[in-house]
Amino acid sequence: MEELQRDLNKTKEVYKTVFLQARNAIDAQLEMLKKNYLCTNCTKNCSIEFSKISLFQSFPENCNYKNWQKASLKKLCEQISKDIYLKIQQMNSKRKNYECARCASCCRMASSEFTYEELKEKAKNGDKFAKEFVETFIPYENNDIPRQIYPEYVALLEDKFDENIQFYHCPKLGKDGLCTDYENRPSICRSFPENPLAALPPKCGFRDWKDETEVTALLLHAMVEIVGFYIEHLKKLCNTPKI
Repeated sequence: MEELQRDLNKTKEVYKTVFLQARNAIDAQLEMLKKNYLCTNCTKNCSIEFSKISLFQSFPENCNYKNWQKASLKKLCEQISKDIYLKIQQMNSKRKNYECARCASCCRMASSEFTYEELKEKAKNGDKFAKEFVETFIPYENNDIPRQIYPEYVALLEDKFDENIQFYHCPKLGKDGLCTDYENRPSICRSFPENPLAALPPKCGFRDWKDETEVTALLLHAMVEIVGFYIEHLKKLCNTPKI
């Protein structure tokens, strides 16, 4: 339990650091653009010190800083977002270097912040992941059962997520800990874990992939959040619904 808790605390601290690094890196790129859009056409913002001009200010249409906002929006959508996507693909490609250790943790300890009824409702409404999840896993009667199976892992997930985590298991898992229908296992099983930010127990065969790429994954996750936030707000300021 102490090892899992240390991992969780370390991840939280690292994310704070990489989030700031990601924001500074993105801001630096957009600040470089600003030098090309010094405004001399209007009086509303030109009197403000250049270094204090903010990307998220409201500018009149005849202000060149408005063009800076539009150029920043274009750069975020057409360059920075694509660069992030390529780096994510490169990171995920390293997954093929690792393989399942057959610990069966993912079969016995599948988890979700949604109840079984909520997942079925989401599946009914077209959520493909929820549909495959409810077709693969069934819920435990309560969390005491999975807690008996793997108490450290349950404690980790309950501590990591604020939501009331629900635990599920696959009825096709054999007594020997192996899948009784392995060749026909669904994609939800074949692709697990989809990214290195998944909460993985130490015995998972993909744990080394997680350890190798987790900092990169945290940085890219932070960049995705920041870029998404910037794009949303710049679209409003630029009156640009689509790019």
